[in-house]
Amino acid sequence: MAKDTIDLRQDSKYDFILNKTADLSASLTCQYYSGTTVDTLTDFSFSAYTGGSLIVKQNYRSNTAILEFDTLDGSMVLSTGNTFQLIKSSTELANLPIGEFEYTMWLRNASMSHRAFLSGKFIIQYKIV
Repeated sequence: MAKDTIDLRQDSKYDFILNKTADLSASLTCQYYSGTTVDTLTDFSFSAYTGGSLIVKQNYRSNTAILEFDTLDGSMVLSTGNTFQLIKSSTELANLPIGEFEYTMWLRNASMSHRAFLSGKFIIQYKIV
């Protein structure tokens, strides 16, 4: 997955498409519009957060995760700036089911254990490249 920009001025629902036969190393840039009369594109800052997680489930009500990314295990990396990375090897992805799932991304710091950040569809494909 190439470096992409996530525009946070919308409802922060974005879909991810994952090829389970390749290594995942995605770097995503987050920005939003601020201002009252003239909108100014502003970089989101992850500097106030100590960690985060992105959890993929069959649907939001499911108890079992299909795939997890977390800063604690290094599969998610938050920059001090406006980017985050998702990292998994093709070996870690090989046994994933193919289909359309749902994810939620949470951020955390000393005062918040779960701040909802992004959500949407997480589509896992089998694609030979």
